[in-house]
Amino acid sequence: MTEQNKFINDQILATFFLITYNQEKYISDALEGAFSQTYSPLEIVISDDCSTDGTFKIIEEKCARYTGPHKIVINRNPENLGLIGHINRITSLSGGELIVYAAGDDIALPERTEKLVERYLSSGRKASLLHSSVILIDNAGNKLKTRNPPTVSLSSNLAAMALSGALIIGATSAFTRKLEETYGPIKYDKCIEDLVMGFRSAMLGGLEYIDEPLIEYRHEAGITAIPDTRNFSFSDFVKRETRNIEIFLDILAQRAEDISKSGFEYLLPLIKSKRSEVLLKLNVWHQRDNLKRIVFYAYRTQQLKEFFYLLIRKGKKRFFFPLKKLVIG
Repeated sequence: MTEQNKFINDQILATFFLITYNQEKYISDALEGAFSQTYSPLEIVISDDCSTDGTFKIIEEKCARYTGPHKIVINRNPENLGLIGHINRITSLSGGELIVYAAGDDIALPERTEKLVERYLSSGRKASLLHSSVILIDNAGNKLKTRNPPTVSLSSNLAAMALSGALIIGATSAFTRKLEETYGPIKYDKCIEDLVMGFRSAMLGGLEYIDEPLIEYRHEAGITAIPDTRNFSFSDFVKRETRNIEIFLDILAQRAEDISKSGFEYLLPLIKSKRSEVLLKLNVWHQRDNLKRIVFYAYRTQQLKEFFYLLIRKGKKRFFFPLKKLVIG
């Protein structure tokens, strides 16, 4: 894209990128949020990851009726790529200098893109990722409270961010092509994108926070929603713990590769140590190896205290779940 095409009336072209998958209950509200954006020039890209419900039909119908000022682009992946595969396609499907990411179960406030572009330009176009707080809503759309992202308490401490399992609220992010140009696509498909992209931007020194809610965030839906554990069995709990641990191992692996590209090699021993802790946790919960091998690993990595703590916690959970079922039942 030429510089002339990127700028119209001294404004940058922005992309509002709405990513969807099996969200027929919420997609109409998400589309209305996209269409309501006050910023111009804006292209709205709606990209569906081969939904199996009525999501894409609703997208086609609502876009056909749209008569507003924004350019509308519809994409449907011919096969399901999964979240990370879909995220990796965003820049190739977008024309804007700043790409405003949106999820198909959330609702963007009308001024969201305008405020993100304003902050991006005020940074001298040095910001590589911008994010904000959110208004939490339930599945019925009722407003609950405002939530701030974890990076507010981390105070941009890069070492703490390298080890953290929570950084930004990914649904609020807007980013530039610089992230992918610097680091390439996300390699590990179990990653959660905001834990990768937020850390990448922090290493580039371009992570910008806007201290006001710009979206209504449906925290009870979506991939990262906290499940209802009231009817969980112990087996269900172990599966969830194991899945979360495997996700974090992929995040740590991706961060290690990204660190090597950024000149922050002093962080690699921290990542290695954290990975040892997480692997021990995986071995205890999943017990892929026999107990003797796990004890030896804990001894070799100087984590015997942590091993016994995890073993006791697992025993308590094993006892608690049948007891809870008796009480509830």
